[in-house]
Amino acid sequence: MRTGPKMIRQAMVCTAAIACCMGPASAQDTQDNPELDPDFPMKRVETPHSRSTERSSDPASEAQTNRSAPGDEASNTGAPSILAILAHPDDELTIAPVLARTARSGGDVALIFATSGDAGPGVSEMEPGEELASLREGEARCAAFALGLDEPQFWQFGDGTLGTMAREPRSTARALKARVMRAIINHEPDVVMTWGPDGGYGHADHRTISNIVTEVVQAMGRERPELLFPALPSEEGMPGQLAGWAKTHPSLVTDRLRYEEPDLEAMRIATDCYQSQFDEAARTALPELLHRSVWRGNVFFRLAFPTAE
Repeated sequence: MRTGPKMIRQAMVCTAAIACCMGPASAQDTQDNPELDPDFPMKRVETPHSRSTERSSDPASEAQTNRSAPGDEASNTGAPSILAILAHPDDELTIAPVLARTARSGGDVALIFATSGDAGPGVSEMEPGEELASLREGEARCAAFALGLDEPQFWQFGDGTLGTMAREPRSTARALKARVMRAIINHEPDVVMTWGPDGGYGHADHRTISNIVTEVVQAMGRERPELLFPALPSEEGMPGQLAGWAKTHPSLVTDRLRYEEPDLEAMRIATDCYQSQFDEAARTALPELLHRSVWRGNVFFRLAFPTAE
């Protein structure tokens, strides 16, 4: 466990790629894990080398025995602080129930978008540019409000440009790294969330934000925040609508972050804010697809680095 001057507290992203191929959700009901404490959303599961050999129907069946979450020794001090650093407005939908649950539990959640999505018209048929960026920022504010979060920060780097000439001294990537460093210093989060190295479905901006956030966190000392990547566990029966998304082997899933019906409802409302990105059918179907066919009450994550001893 991390120790030190910063108080460690009980620890407790989708795009048009899904919308374009959205279909009806399965009929499976939510499966609440009775071992999870309903008062604390995050429970770290056992690492592969120490997990039980028992199997179950859980999507993370090969890594499902709970172990203590970071900060259990300070479980009476309140909910955690989370800093979510993402590429575009609507990326937060992949982790929306967790953000809503954290905020609802009294945790501090800061949401940052590296770009304003100025090159992604979605279904709006708008031209790329400032007007589209302004619209998408407004949608992101609407979604953040629905999730119970403070107003997001918009760094307004160019959509689609985060990785361009990344090694050059004046590149966007180097400026982005400096912003990430300042954000972590200013917010002092317990947990940082961003895209995994796969970028979800390979989006170059997603991969770049993942790489830069990871670079910053890996250089920090013992008091570094935990870095979590959303994980889509590979399993039989995965919805065909997610065929183009990168999968994570269940043995590498380290965290199942619990959410409840109010948090799912908050996600539904947040998704409906993104009318430039999803048509009405997709806005209705997306939360149900993820809830019934993938999450079933727990959003999955992979811990980037071992917890500092």
